[in-house]
Amino acid sequence: MAIEGIKTIGVIGAGTMGAGVAEIFVKFGYTVILYNRSQEGMQRAIERLQSKVSAKPVPTEAATDTASAQIYTTHDLTALEAVDLISESIAENLEVKQDIFRKLDEICDAETLFTTNTSGLSISEIATAVSHPERFAGVHFFNPPEIVPAVEVIKGEATSDATCKVLIDLLKQMQKQPILVQKDVPGFVASRLQFAVVREALHLVEEGIASPADIDAVMKHGLGLRWALLGPLEIADLGGLDIFNTVGSYVAKSLSNATDSPKVLQDLVAAGKLGAKTGSGFYDYPPGKASALTEERDEKLLEILKLKSQQSS
Repeated sequence: MAIEGIKTIGVIGAGTMGAGVAEIFVKFGYTVILYNRSQEGMQRAIERLQSKVSAKPVPTEAATDTASAQIYTTHDLTALEAVDLISESIAENLEVKQDIFRKLDEICDAETLFTTNTSGLSISEIATAVSHPERFAGVHFFNPPEIVPAVEVIKGEATSDATCKVLIDLLKQMQKQPILVQKDVPGFVASRLQFAVVREALHLVEEGIASPADIDAVMKHGLGLRWALLGPLEIADLGGLDIFNTVGSYVAKSLSNATDSPKVLQDLVAAGKLGAKTGSGFYDYPPGKASALTEERDEKLLEILKLKSQQSS
């Protein structure tokens, strides 16, 4: 399928990621049919989207009659039969994802492109549920998807080069910054980098080297500031590869090489302290704190993007 043939997008899942992805597509002129199994979840998505874009139920006539750029909502998968591209953002569970794509494979046209917004599950394994795995790829948006430019396009074992090219061109058209992950490895690129940092951060906590607050501070006010402008390999080039090689020769030996979740994390989970959603984790979250942090994060992300845009213009 050529990029010109993509007009209507089916978004599966109306949670934080699905609603954000739907917002992106409709912003750039695509008609979106947003599917969610539960009414409660759909209502949250509608409330979130109301101030930004129009969202209304799929009309009783065929979904193919939806021509204007807006979001239609549905609880019926068959309403997605005529979409040109599927973007799935449901639970991070292999069997659940395979099941939904198995159903979509029977409903959608053979030319429909299928994409999953998984953070690290095998694209190739999910694609075993469809009859045309060459048209199946990972398209991993980052939270909040409507703000963060980077998107990973992950090539499964059967994904065609043509499918990757169409998806990359589509994302560029929507002013995203797509990267091609050429091998279907667990966690792709972003999650692997993130968890490498998290593993070492938790190791530093366990060893009593620094507190959670101080570790977060060095990221927010030090490394994170630089990484917003330069990647780690660019920083190495600018700092001198000889210096990085020397430092690495002695630092690498003391870094965590844990192959399981660190005990400090396991203990928190076992105690039911899952972070903001339960009211406590590494920090406490009284009512309103998590939403306030999220709003502040989004505002600052937009400010950073604005500054970066000014620098590049």
